[in-house]
Amino acid sequence: MRRKILESVAGSLIHSAARRIPTLGHAACVAALCAGPALGVRAQDADAASDPMRFNPVVVTGSAFPQALDRSIRSVEVISREQIRESPATSLAELLAQVAGVDVRRRGGPGVQADIGIRGSTFEQTLVLLNGIPLRDPQTGHHNLNLPVPLETIERIEIVKGPGGLAFGGHATGGLINIITRVPSAREGGIRVRAGSHRFGEAAAWWGSGDHDGGQTASLEASRSDGHLADEPTDFEQIRASVNGQRQLGEASVQWGLGYERKKFGAFKFYTADFPDQRERTKTRLAYVSGERALGQWQIEARGWWRDHDDWFRTRVGNRDFINSHATRVFGAGLAARRVTETGATGFGVHLLDERIDSNALGERDRDERSFWFSHRQRLGSRWVLEGGLSLLDLNQDGSRWLPTVGANYRIGRHWSWFASGGRVARPSSWTEQRLVTGGNLGNPELRSESSWLVESGLRWRRGRFAADGALFQRWSDSLIDWGRPPGSVQWQADRFDDYRSLGGELNARWTAPGNTWLDAIAVSYSWLDTELDARGLQIKYALDHPRHAVNASLRIRPSAALRLATTLRLVRRNNGDTTNDVALRLTWQPSRLEWFVEADNLRDDRTPEAGFAPQPGRWLFAGIRIAFQ
Repeated sequence: MRRKILESVAGSLIHSAARRIPTLGHAACVAALCAGPALGVRAQDADAASDPMRFNPVVVTGSAFPQALDRSIRSVEVISREQIRESPATSLAELLAQVAGVDVRRRGGPGVQADIGIRGSTFEQTLVLLNGIPLRDPQTGHHNLNLPVPLETIERIEIVKGPGGLAFGGHATGGLINIITRVPSAREGGIRVRAGSHRFGEAAAWWGSGDHDGGQTASLEASRSDGHLADEPTDFEQIRASVNGQRQLGEASVQWGLGYERKKFGAFKFYTADFPDQRERTKTRLAYVSGERALGQWQIEARGWWRDHDDWFRTRVGNRDFINSHATRVFGAGLAARRVTETGATGFGVHLLDERIDSNALGERDRDERSFWFSHRQRLGSRWVLEGGLSLLDLNQDGSRWLPTVGANYRIGRHWSWFASGGRVARPSSWTEQRLVTGGNLGNPELRSESSWLVESGLRWRRGRFAADGALFQRWSDSLIDWGRPPGSVQWQADRFDDYRSLGGELNARWTAPGNTWLDAIAVSYSWLDTELDARGLQIKYALDHPRHAVNASLRIRPSAALRLATTLRLVRRNNGDTTNDVALRLTWQPSRLEWFVEADNLRDDRTPEAGFAPQPGRWLFAGIRIAFQ
């Protein structure tokens, strides 16, 4: 973080706080309608030892405090390492697409590009974390999933829905996704080779070691394809590499990571159908470090990170090439203090961000962001958990925003719990929304940040190997950022829109076998969403184009000790009437350490475009081997 940020942070935030004290009526309205800040989990939960409701020992890492999954105040989904290993998904985007309420819209082949939203939010409104490090791309949210994270290094993925990110700037309008990398406790490693349709080829290798004080992993993954259309630019090359580690050093612990990702791909109809001959190259470099240390009754955490992203995009019109080139640099730092007692927890901290871009289309620009946050969780007896928090987000020249959150969890009985949460979130407009000027898109230099209010309430049920949960939620905004155009026009204009309202619900049910039956696991989920927006007679590009109904189902069976079959189904009916029908499967035979597998994606050969104008590649078939050692 640059020196000028550190010198100005105290003075500027004190001045902002003095200018923007919220009214008592506004605060009372929030307290009446809402319920809860973001949950988080990293260490041991203070509630866990004495809480009989904690059937699921998963602890989630999404924000201010450690908290057991069953005592959380929000809707949370966790994709475990076992689910990742058994899933037929060939990329991070396909894994996330199996979660209720998560909308993944892919372009191109496996892992090339995907936009991700949660509960009707757009790709600009979803916060992605890697081991608690926020990785928002200020150029455009199209790049948020450009992550140097090979699948073999992922321990689990946590999806926290609703207003989250209190300790990370408060940008998680729809929710946040936290990817946790693996920390081995012993020596391990392996290789994977896979080949398939359209001359697809992939090779991956990983290695790790560790002991009771920590561990580290290194991984490399590369893939390529000639593309699914022989006469159009649909080919791709991808490479990802990462090194991650964690170590206990006496009373302190430190975690670090380095990552690199490079993609080269034909972007046929990715962003326009008028000039479909497009090609793109992206490059991501990442470094981060975080540390914790006990100081009396307080746990002090510090983290810093650097993300470097390059984007080169070419559009060919006749014999002429039009090139946009962007280089984005993000520096971030955070400092937090937490105190956990038998009956509650208190935390506060600061989050600093410096973003820069050098672009022939968007100009040379930089901006700073600062936020201070405070949160408290309190247990009342053995049944109630209450939380409240407040963040002050200072967006450089765009002023400051107060972001309150409140929430509750009530244990109804041995198997049931109720939760509710709500709050306000805000995000600055991306540089694309502010500055892009092309034949089909016109940014708005005067575009200010957007803010939204969200509330949800739901029930959880756990009994043995059965689990179910459901939630209702609502989001509203009078300053939603989107792109609009008059009917018949070809140019989209970025603007803020009033009277956005969305109402939705989710249902999830799952069962896991005890391990000695042919049926291993089964899960099914359903989500729906209804949205209204004062569009001022314009066509809207993103806010109204979301899944209206979605069904996800998965099944894992073990016909024998060596043979496994996993299949997933995703049915989506979008608000515009388009329907997506995706069936995938993975058949594995593993008589020893050598694993043979066959995979299939999009078995029904559905080519309906999920994003932009590019039709989906259709059916993909793969076969490969995986060797792991310990």
